[in-house]
Amino acid sequence: MIKKADPLDASEISQLASVSKASWGYDDSFMATVKDELSYTAQDIAKHPTYLVKFNNEILGFYQLRSVDEITVELEALFVKPNAMGKCLGQSLFMHASAQAKKSFKTMLIESDPFAETFYLKQGCIRVGEKPSLNIPGRSLPLLHFLL
Repeated sequence: MIKKADPLDASEISQLASVSKASWGYDDSFMATVKDELSYTAQDIAKHPTYLVKFNNEILGFYQLRSVDEITVELEALFVKPNAMGKCLGQSLFMHASAQAKKSFKTMLIESDPFAETFYLKQGCIRVGEKPSLNIPGRSLPLLHFLL
């Protein structure tokens, strides 16, 4: 069951984001560079809609939305634990995020990890370009839109 995250979940959510990102084969240097962008504080969770899935008191996946403007919301994060990948959990989280976003917005923006782009395209997202990485010179991230 997908439920609203508690600010007290911040540490476990941050750890899940890091483990999930590392599962794509990124090296230690890369992971150190992106550590801050994979860290979620209690304040982040209290301020931005954040939802998670728990099973046996373990967080298996989460997402976070952040308002961009009056019609656009960003899917700031969607991560699933590696041992829960391939079980439709990501799809369930994406569908839930879309339903939540649709209540107030018309478009969802996603700056995707290159390895996750195919997942988002399968959900119906449209690639609209690329955005240069803020942390890694020469790296670009797929920029996707999802009409709500």
